[in-house]
Amino acid sequence: MDLASLLQLPPGGLEVALLVLVRVSALFVIAPVLGNQVLPVRFRVGLAVLVSVLILPLALAGPRPEIPDAHALAMAIAREMAVGLIIGFVAMTFFYAVQFAGHLLGIQMGFGMSMMFDPTTRSQTSEIAVLLLQVATVAFLALNAHHWLLAAIWRSFETVPLATFNPDGVLIERVLKEISGIFDTALTIMLPISGIILVIELALAILNKVIPQMNVFSISMGVKVLLGLGTLAATLPLIGGTFDFLVDRLNHRLLELFR
Repeated sequence: MDLASLLQLPPGGLEVALLVLVRVSALFVIAPVLGNQVLPVRFRVGLAVLVSVLILPLALAGPRPEIPDAHALAMAIAREMAVGLIIGFVAMTFFYAVQFAGHLLGIQMGFGMSMMFDPTTRSQTSEIAVLLLQVATVAFLALNAHHWLLAAIWRSFETVPLATFNPDGVLIERVLKEISGIFDTALTIMLPISGIILVIELALAILNKVIPQMNVFSISMGVKVLLGLGTLAATLPLIGGTFDFLVDRLNHRLLELFR
């Protein structure tokens, strides 16, 4: 008895199950929250297998891929990995923008010399970036964006059948648009606080001209940290509303990615 018969799969079902698992697993390699490195590997592998089992009937009902030899199987696996990685990367652009905005704000406030290790991104970043990433994660989960992420991988099997992925100009343009949108999103997040810090620096520059005997540089660090954190605390509800809008927009873009 072969493996396909043991799993009660139809002819060609074993290759379909493998390709489904590859696409879903590639998503969980890079996907936000669900693919977070903090989560145990066993949990992520088990979740990928569970989602693959739920999607398998949809894939079996669709057109079966023709895989005559090992070379065709390798190409099909590469195509499925590309689909999963693209969906996960587009979803991660929101968190890349939040981290970028928090990193720049941390440097402007004077936290550039006190970098810390962020376990979620496995990189050195500022405390402000870690704080904003935590708020973004809460917003991501509160708006059920992880459900939309699973819906996007489900929809991909309808719009991109197994072993048929062929990136065209429209898809490449959409992915490049998401990459360029990282900077626009980061600017939207950091603009209120960055504007306040800019006003503070201009005021300190004028004070330095008016009272040259005062050591403005020594007091500017404390002033920027104090007023920067105060502005961050005051605008945190506004930032949360911005995150709600950005996550909602991301959800719809994920569903329309392969249309």
